[in-house]
Amino acid sequence: LELVPMDGKGEAADSVSAFKKLVEEYGIVAEIGTNFSSCNIPMASVADEVKVPIIGTAASNELVTVDENGKLHPYSFRMCFIDSYLGTVIGNYSAKELGYTKAALFTIAGNTNSESVGKFVKDAFTANGGTIVADEQCQEGDVDFRAQLANIKNADPEVIFVLMNDYAKIATFAKQARELGIECLLMGHDGWDSAQLAGEAAGALEGCVYFSRIGFNSPEAKAFGERVVAEYNTSMEAECLFGRDGVYWIADAINRAGSADPVAIRDALESTDVFEGLIGTLVMHPETHNPSMACAVYKCVGDAFEYQATIEAQ
Repeated sequence: LELVPMDGKGEAADSVSAFKKLVEEYGIVAEIGTNFSSCNIPMASVADEVKVPIIGTAASNELVTVDENGKLHPYSFRMCFIDSYLGTVIGNYSAKELGYTKAALFTIAGNTNSESVGKFVKDAFTANGGTIVADEQCQEGDVDFRAQLANIKNADPEVIFVLMNDYAKIATFAKQARELGIECLLMGHDGWDSAQLAGEAAGALEGCVYFSRIGFNSPEAKAFGERVVAEYNTSMEAECLFGRDGVYWIADAINRAGSADPVAIRDALESTDVFEGLIGTLVMHPETHNPSMACAVYKCVGDAFEYQATIEAQ
């Protein structure tokens, strides 16, 4: 396999342009990425048009693989659990396992992932008898959350669902919350998945938890992550596991299809029964192009988040 990298810059227009360039100038037969739902959603219709399969990594919004009417994008796949699954897990865990009855919700206005997961967290939490006592939002570029935190403090929640995707902003939110005397648990989703978050928060997230993929909690995944860190002088981020598994899943599809034709690869990806990767066992649902996959709970202890438990796919 020859890998051709291209940077979509985390922007929808740039990602679509990069994908078109990969198809038109490099003749790629399949594409891995991005890790942003906001980028993969517009890329999906392009993939259908050019008939080249794309595999979103951490792109978890429902609309990555289906349109607004629920019609399947035949050439768009993903390797992560979807927002509805993760949001439901978080809401259920908070109410059922931790026994919370009052929660605050904090999301980013206009952010596809943040608002989508937030909706499902809210639905699950309230379905279990809980109440959302404060529902606050910020804008994408905000770094001062004190006004929203003042409203949250007045509502006196037992837990705050903090659904942001930038570790520096999450850390800032946590530190500002503690400065205002908010001592309740902060709980997050896979947007918290950074090796730098706990240290950046400087103790403000101690004891707090988030839910994400299983990550580096198998010997094979940890060994691969350490190789990436050594090779590229970077922190250990779970995205490298998605990239690795995406390559191997495409190779598996080519082998099963007996062809590197993009349409044949698409058919083989869709007909995947089970794929064993470093991120765990992927079971593909052909009618949705979404996988069933377990997720994990992580707790902040000192300058790191430590794996606590696995929640099996439901």
